[in-house]
Amino acid sequence: MAYVGQVSIRDSSHMGHAIDYISREEKALSLNNVSDHEMLNIMLNHLSVTNKSIGERATYINCTQNPYKDFENMRKAYDQDKGVIAHHYFQSFQKDDDLTPEQAHQIGVQLAQKMFPNYQVVVATHTDKEHLHNHIIVNSCNIITGQKWYSNKKSLSDIRKESDKLCLQNGLGVIQKNSKYKNIDKPTYQLGMKKKSWKVQLVYDLNEAVKSCRTKDDFIKFLNDKNYSVKYKDVHITITKNGEKKGIRVDTLAKQFGEKYTKENLEKQMGYYVPFIKEAACFSQKEKQKKEVKSNWEHYEKNILKKQNCFPSTWNNVYRDVRTDNLIKKAEKSVAHSRNIFELIIRSFILLSAINKRKSKKSKTSKSAYYSLKSKNRLYKNNRSNTYGNISYYELCNSPGKTFTIKVDAVNLLRLVNQPVLYSALMNNNSAVITVKEKDKKFLINLLGLSSKEQLFDAQSEQIDNQNIYKELKQRAELSNQKLQYLVIDKEQLELLKNNYISFAYFSKDEKYNIAFLPEKLKVIQKILYENRKSKSISSNSKNEEKVNLVLQKNRNEMQKQIR
Repeated sequence: MAYVGQVSIRDSSHMGHAIDYISREEKALSLNNVSDHEMLNIMLNHLSVTNKSIGERATYINCTQNPYKDFENMRKAYDQDKGVIAHHYFQSFQKDDDLTPEQAHQIGVQLAQKMFPNYQVVVATHTDKEHLHNHIIVNSCNIITGQKWYSNKKSLSDIRKESDKLCLQNGLGVIQKNSKYKNIDKPTYQLGMKKKSWKVQLVYDLNEAVKSCRTKDDFIKFLNDKNYSVKYKDVHITITKNGEKKGIRVDTLAKQFGEKYTKENLEKQMGYYVPFIKEAACFSQKEKQKKEVKSNWEHYEKNILKKQNCFPSTWNNVYRDVRTDNLIKKAEKSVAHSRNIFELIIRSFILLSAINKRKSKKSKTSKSAYYSLKSKNRLYKNNRSNTYGNISYYELCNSPGKTFTIKVDAVNLLRLVNQPVLYSALMNNNSAVITVKEKDKKFLINLLGLSSKEQLFDAQSEQIDNQNIYKELKQRAELSNQKLQYLVIDKEQLELLKNNYISFAYFSKDEKYNIAFLPEKLKVIQKILYENRKSKSISSNSKNEEKVNLVLQKNRNEMQKQIR
């Protein structure tokens, strides 16, 4: 398991000290001297096609082995050299994790590649303490857009989720959070041991109160007699020991001592609980003005769509305006009757150019803005031929969040023109494979008028993803001169591997499944399947033992009757 934390860097001296600290000889893993350095290179090669180099004690992504100067030059180029200039993340593993320094470093680089695409990053692994830990320093400025990295609770939560996913992929556990309950703070614990903590005493008094009180007034009077003052409101109960400066809400107390001390559960135990319904007029001005915290990817998505002039002011993540165009409707029949893929591409390209040209006239954009907009909605060729969309397939798949893929008639691509959604589509003959983020799944299906077939498309998306994974595994195996390994498992074991985010492809075989995976994942897969089987066998053995004991007991009883 691994814990992830973050510190913001706001000045150059802090930056220089941080980079120097993470690459110190007495702390950092020496990547140039490890015995399996070539294997480490092979493991990291498949992560990205972006600029990445392994220095003596760190891996440098999108920068040279002089990151301090590279970071500074990039920020100054975009005039972003103010405020937070970098982010320092640390990923700390448990000391009892079965993990080598090289594997820890690999996980750190994978995390950086996934969460910080198009950012300059330095990753170093420290081995000077009992627990292995990674240091990840990220330049705040995006090398493509110049946009700053948005560091908030949402983005940190996304990073932690991805870290947990990588830990599971490598056979490590994750931190099991019982988020409702916090540990008792140290002062309360120490005073409680000396029987001097009023909070601990309050817990005992509340236990007495629920036994003897049956109304709200009885409850307040009981606590007043115990030398407490009580603020009893519709939402919270705040209790203060007379003589103490600060009080405590019962819901806060419940986080440390148990759920039965929440306001709702206390009222239920005393028998006068009535559900509180908050009326619209009761909302405070702060709640009205409160904005939803967005992750860095959501900000990035918003900026791209704004540049393409397909981001209306009324648009949000839940409800999106599906905008239709008469020109698209009229042209659908013409494009649908294309005789081959080349005619389809040409007709679609001409149509989209006409739409973009007309739109640019309406919005009175400049000539340069028009060509920028046109380039975003064109049929372009990269690593995937005949690809269309407003974002590259690689960037879409390698950004945080799951993807959703469906295969439909190519004519449906016209419905996606100028719609507020990021997508990539691969055309083959008269069909198109469209990929979006999973959060945009319902919007895409409703846009295409296929909401009645949502379950079928879920199965289709899983099948397409499985085929893509198999191709990727074969390519990675060829690069490392290895052969894929195969294993026959049942449905329950298949779900178990999926829940642990193991990278594998599977093929149905009668009632079982034949899975394909890289040799390096064999130990992890065996560990997951073996431990599950072991726990099952233990439980089944205990049941069998109980049955045997019952039979023996019956035999003893019968023998005693015969003796009597």
